[in-house]
Amino acid sequence: MIKKRALYMILLLGLQSIWSCSPEDITYYNNEEVDIATIARVILEPNQRRLIADGHAQLDLRPVMFDQKGIRIPDTRVKEEWLEYTSDEDISLSRHFSTTETSLIGKTVTIRVKIKGTDIESSPDSCRIIAPLEEKYTSDIIIPVIFHILQTKEDIESYGGPYSDEKITLHLSKLNNLFAGTTSVNPVGVNTHIRFEMARYTPEGQKMLTPGIERLTIQELNAADTINGFADFLTARHLLWPPERYMNIWLISDRKNKVNDFANTISADCYPHYVYPGTPADNRPEGIAWQEISPGTTFGPKNAGVIYKLQELDVVSREFSDKSYLASANNELAYYIGCYLGLFTTCTFSTGTPGIDVELKPDYCDDTMNYWGTDFMNRTFNTSWYKQAQGCYFRSENIMDDPTGLHISVSKNQCERIRWVLENCPERAAWKNDFAFTGK
Repeated sequence: MIKKRALYMILLLGLQSIWSCSPEDITYYNNEEVDIATIARVILEPNQRRLIADGHAQLDLRPVMFDQKGIRIPDTRVKEEWLEYTSDEDISLSRHFSTTETSLIGKTVTIRVKIKGTDIESSPDSCRIIAPLEEKYTSDIIIPVIFHILQTKEDIESYGGPYSDEKITLHLSKLNNLFAGTTSVNPVGVNTHIRFEMARYTPEGQKMLTPGIERLTIQELNAADTINGFADFLTARHLLWPPERYMNIWLISDRKNKVNDFANTISADCYPHYVYPGTPADNRPEGIAWQEISPGTTFGPKNAGVIYKLQELDVVSREFSDKSYLASANNELAYYIGCYLGLFTTCTFSTGTPGIDVELKPDYCDDTMNYWGTDFMNRTFNTSWYKQAQGCYFRSENIMDDPTGLHISVSKNQCERIRWVLENCPERAAWKNDFAFTGK
């Protein structure tokens, strides 16, 4: 009875405190449209400074407005009809701009935004118009893929059974949408004309019951199995299919976290290293210590595909960085496919040591947006879908963005780099023959 009385008194006091508030004690937020005279300054924050002239890529000319006190005015309180977008080249512009005008290719367009009926105008910004990728690549590359799914008995019996074939198919479809650029209007995003298809035949030439999927159930995963990045473990179980015929993707269940920082110690270690003898040195992409392949060279798992933690496939909301704030957290599978194809991250995490990271780490692609993830005090930046860098404000869509990104776009320069890797690296030559699709 005493407890009930105490709870009643607490509730009564709480209600009394609410009733005692006067209207002056409450903060009201006005979301109505502002008067146009309220706008004192406007700046332009485009989402890129390049635009592909293919009619699909789209430049977002984002205006940012401020009042007399320098306080930003939310976009929702400003009518779009108050804004006028102009160019020194007399090009017709709007908030979202795309073009197929071939005469603009190679030119730099100077852009401004102004408030109609006033003298308020932004400083000039610029955008370079670049040629569509289709002028360079017209044929499709089809890469045969084999998913090796490794689960423990406990994983299957206690956590919902074998990982479903349907989910694997959905992930492959998502990967193909990314490389086709179908779900993005990124200003420099392209259709790479690269597709991934399930292998239909084993290395022995036998037709697979389930195309592109091989399964192995083990009693348990031990620490010894993880040595050398699972190389000995996978090779001993004949789970390394010839990389000249297949792209291998190993999905390993590690529910008990036998591997510390699976993403950065295992998954990210899948870059190409070899080129064919005689490949011109001055034509090799930067960032990788390329070696000419020698007769008898054998490939280990990290040369032949991507090793990925199975539990990460269905993660929806990802952390921005690892616990040290110095590296990316577990990223989507697509990011490591990018590594496999020779791409580098667009996000730089500082070491925390002044004088060391004075510049963003390059990804060797001129058309991507590179940005900081942490400063020298290990404070994180750009941790949402939207990023700010180089005077631009953009939605994180690139395949090599941090884990919070959408990973739905490959840039033109990235595609050119990938195409070079596929053409010149022997451990990325699976697309050059159709054994995985015909068995002969």
